[in-house]
Amino acid sequence: MIKFFILSILSLTTSHLILAQQGLEKVIVEKYYVSNENDTLANEIAGKLPIGSTTYRIYADLLPGYQFLAAYGSPEHTLQIATTTTFFNNEDHGANIANVIPYRTLKKNTVMLDSWLSVGAAGEDCYGILKSDDDSTETVKHEKKFLSNKAKSIGIPLTTRDGLVRSDNVPRPFFFHIDSAAKIFNGSHPGGLFEVKNGAWACLGGSKGVDSLTNNRVLIAQITTDGELSFELNIQVATPIKGVSQRFVARNPIEDEICIPSLIYGRGRKK
Repeated sequence: MIKFFILSILSLTTSHLILAQQGLEKVIVEKYYVSNENDTLANEIAGKLPIGSTTYRIYADLLPGYQFLAAYGSPEHTLQIATTTTFFNNEDHGANIANVIPYRTLKKNTVMLDSWLSVGAAGEDCYGILKSDDDSTETVKHEKKFLSNKAKSIGIPLTTRDGLVRSDNVPRPFFFHIDSAAKIFNGSHPGGLFEVKNGAWACLGGSKGVDSLTNNRVLIAQITTDGELSFELNIQVATPIKGVSQRFVARNPIEDEICIPSLIYGRGRKK
C-alpha cells in the first residue's frame, strides 16, 4: 500500500513537471542555400530562379519526448508564410510536400531548392536535418555545377553536407482544409503568401526528430525566395503524457495557449 502511494505521488509529480514544461523550445530558421548564376541555368527546365534566391528551412525544436502534431491556423490565430516577391517551385520534380519528391531526382538541377511543407521529410525516404547536425556521408552529388555555391553566407556548402538522412520510415503530412492554399507550393498558383485561417498540415500520431533523445528537431517547411521571408506560425505538440498536447501561438494566447517569440519571423517580429 505504501509502495503504491509513493509510486502514485511520483507519477503525479512527473505529470505536473511535464505539463509545466514547454515542449516547443523554439522555431529554428536555417539558411540552407543561396543560388548563384550556375543554378539559374536550370530556368528552362525547372522554372525561374533569380540569382541570389535564398532557401530557408524551418524547424520545430522540441524537448526530448515531445512530438510535432500540426502547424495550424484558426479564426483566432491566422498562420502565414510570406515573401515580398514569390516562392520558387521547381517545375521539374518539385511538389508541395517533400515526401513525394523521388530521391533519385534530388541530384537534378534545382530540385533540392523546391518550396514545400513537411513533418520531417526533405525528400522521398529521407529526413531533413540541420547541416550542422549532418555528416559528410551519402552527400548528394549534383549534375553539372548546380547547388555548388560555397559562399560564406550559406555556412556549410551543400557539396559537403546536404542536410539529408536516409530512412525507410519518414512521416508524411496530411492536409486538413488547406489543399487549395497549399497549391502555392506546387507551381500551379504562383504567389508570395500562404495563409491558413481554418486548417493545418499535420502528422497523425506525431513526428519526432531523427535524434529525438537530444536534438529533437522536426523540419516543417522549406521556402526558397529572392524576397524577404516572414512567417507567423501556430504549432501543436504532443507531450509524453498520452492524449495531452500543448498549443503554441504567434500572438494573443488564450486559456492554456503558449506564446513564444520565435513563432514570428521577419517583418512582423517585434525587436
